[in-house]
Amino acid sequence: MSSDFTPPTYPVVQFLVAHGKRLSYAISLLVLLGTCGLGLANGTLWLLPAGLVASGLLLGLLLSYVEVLHIIADTLIPKY
Repeated sequence: MSSDFTPPTYPVVQFLVAHGKRLSYAISLLVLLGTCGLGLANGTLWLLPAGLVASGLLLGLLLSYVEVLHIIADTLIPKY
């Protein structure tokens, strides 16, 4: 066997493990601000509660994705 083998580094997974929670909060906040701003600009006030619900659901989904990614990274990516 050759000793030239280097295990894959998965830079995107490492980035998301390191910054995933902050990105989840930032993306959800942008969705909330965008829908609230759009609702106020157009005068459609139903977008305010819809944006709140949508950003809350999005935050939950993104945080669960980051948590699953943490589990996968801890179990499958070798640490040397």
